[in-house]
Amino acid sequence: MSPINVGVIGFGMSAQVFHAPLISSTKGLHLAAFVNRSGQSLTMSSKYPNATVYTSHEQLFSDAAIDLIVITTPNTLHFDLAKQALEAGKHVVVEKPFTVTFEEGIALTKLAKQKDLILSVFHNRRWDADFLTVQKLVQLQKSTLGRIVSFESRFDRFRNFSKNGWRETGKVEEGSGVLYDLASHLLDQALVLFGEPEYVSAHVSNQRQLVGSEVDDQFLVHLDYKDGLRCTLGAGMLARIPTPRYRLTGMNGSYVKYGLDVQENQLKEGLTPKHSAYGIEAESNWGDLDTLMDINGVKLHFKGKVDSEVGSYGAFYANVCDAIHGKEPLAVTAEQASWVIYGIQLAIESSASGQRVAWRK
Repeated sequence: MSPINVGVIGFGMSAQVFHAPLISSTKGLHLAAFVNRSGQSLTMSSKYPNATVYTSHEQLFSDAAIDLIVITTPNTLHFDLAKQALEAGKHVVVEKPFTVTFEEGIALTKLAKQKDLILSVFHNRRWDADFLTVQKLVQLQKSTLGRIVSFESRFDRFRNFSKNGWRETGKVEEGSGVLYDLASHLLDQALVLFGEPEYVSAHVSNQRQLVGSEVDDQFLVHLDYKDGLRCTLGAGMLARIPTPRYRLTGMNGSYVKYGLDVQENQLKEGLTPKHSAYGIEAESNWGDLDTLMDINGVKLHFKGKVDSEVGSYGAFYANVCDAIHGKEPLAVTAEQASWVIYGIQLAIESSASGQRVAWRK
């Protein structure tokens, strides 16, 4: 079977750290081309010497040898580039967030279906080691934590200055700000775990008040479910003391996890899914579980570390490859990614009005 030829639009951090290394290490995919307005770079020529470098996306779209387009541009360009790529008969992967509006996402979803093409979004955090661990605990909640009543998920950091990139200097209506940047991950994970909520309430603000940066740098989003479950999703730029990445609370116990997944740093250091150590967290980073477990009617109090699952960002592109060949269903669909954007828009609405809003109006 011939490899799928991949062309990547953009060569910023996302392409260099995530997409290019993951594509290159995925069996069945061939990193064939880049689009970089400034042309060939030293990094490109040294790491991907056989890749063609175009200076416009039109050149890439007209290359009949390219099967799959990966879009890693600023968010405001996602819709137009994905639309053009689909119209050119290419399969497409879009960096998160998928689009700026729900309507744009649904339009692209319909177009891909009409063209019988694969369209996916890089929600790689579904394959974080700790998220996979949380997912297992939720699936096994009857025997581990009991009925889940609360889920907290945060991406906090400390940076009291601006890097002056488009995410901080752009406009919210262009998809800039920490809500679009990080809530896209957290909302996607919550929807995977628990499905659609009944209500959304949010507070989104610009805490740092930095010159030249008027977009949000903090958010707190609550998702409320009919069974009483509440998901709390948040991020901020002024957390000097680390906060839990996850906190999962059930009727019988709790699970708490600190620290971010290791894969981003591993990729920056040159490790890929081909390395045996890739995706494996150190024991010191494992989460803590304290619960009264019920195993076939036998009660057992457990208090200690829970081994993190092995993280696997490579699974995203392996799935895209198999989906293009018709071997398995697409894991991250465009429709799923559109509902993530819908949730972001509801959070903006809730924060502006000071009221909770219904998920399905």
